[in-house]
Amino acid sequence: MKQETKIVWIAALIQFINITDFMMVMPLGPDISKNLPINNSDIGIICGCYTLAVGISGIACAKFLDNFDRKTVAISAVLGLSLATLYATFCWDLYSLVGARVLAGIFGGPAAAISFSIVCDVVPPERRGKAMAIVMGMFSVASIAAIPFGLELAARGTWRTPFYAITILGIIVLLLIIRFTPSLKEHLNHERASRSFFKIIFNKKYILAFIMMMTAAISSYAIITNFSAYFQMNLGYPRSSLGFLYFIGGLFSLILIQIGGRSSDKIGPIPTNILGTVLLVIFTYDGFMHSPQLPLIVIFIMFMGMVCFRNISATTEASKIPEPYERAAFMSLFSSLQHIGNGIGALSASLILTVGSGGELINMKWVGLLSIVMSLFQPIALVIIHRFNNTTK
Repeated sequence: MKQETKIVWIAALIQFINITDFMMVMPLGPDISKNLPINNSDIGIICGCYTLAVGISGIACAKFLDNFDRKTVAISAVLGLSLATLYATFCWDLYSLVGARVLAGIFGGPAAAISFSIVCDVVPPERRGKAMAIVMGMFSVASIAAIPFGLELAARGTWRTPFYAITILGIIVLLLIIRFTPSLKEHLNHERASRSFFKIIFNKKYILAFIMMMTAAISSYAIITNFSAYFQMNLGYPRSSLGFLYFIGGLFSLILIQIGGRSSDKIGPIPTNILGTVLLVIFTYDGFMHSPQLPLIVIFIMFMGMVCFRNISATTEASKIPEPYERAAFMSLFSSLQHIGNGIGALSASLILTVGSGGELINMKWVGLLSIVMSLFQPIALVIIHRFNNTTK
């Protein structure tokens, strides 16, 4: 158990670096637009291109990841991601920044896949919800610690300063992987892994799992990429309090994702997911489809928290589908299509939104409607997948 816990936390650190690298661009959007010839509405393009690169990279690598030691893949992915993040500090306009983020996304795909694959290899299904909650909880930890710290670094330095910090953290995680992660080779079976790739991409159960997470990603990232600009420009939320907002939102999300993981293990993924979806729809409607009735901090907390709460149940159930020799391929495709959904959500929001004369975002209510419609697919797909898992493997 001690070795299992150590490996799970190393996988979580890989995910932490990956998520922090992606999330940092969104709250820094207004800061970047003040120093580079970039508009606030362009942030969706930057984030969307990054996530699409993650998705395409993950799909391209999926057929080969199960042919290598998990440790080797983790080292390569984290090293590449760290160097690509450093490259972003040399950017001078929209195109150069998009190029740097695409490069980071190429390594982000395998990084996301390998962190989940490591957990699936070392943690049995009956404890996997709790372990997955630790790894997926890094989204919240990034909001609690990394984003507020990055915003403070940007305020004291420039928008580039947080990316230097992420690079340093990436190197630290890389050293931890080298020092403490054992070789994980039990899954290696080249002949079966090669066949399993085609089994994955043509099997309706696997396809349904991919659609389930892609639509959920479109739902969440259509909103998430525009949080900072919408709250500041439309609702008058002060820039000086943005770090505090992400801290509180991340703290509650971390609590809710742990509750969601344990709830999935104890009462089942379906009731957990349905509850999360209902609450997500309520707070999306109130926060983004009309003038909010609730305080912004409540809307932010509950939106972020319910995204995490319901996704943990879906990811845990989906992780039970693949065999050991196909886990990296499956998780790579699963994570990649989720990131493609992130990119579609971000780019769709950018196409819907326009910028008013005062910098405010126009048409946010239509983005909110898109988010609500996409969010309803996940519980339906999860019910079908759960039935598959209980009847066939």
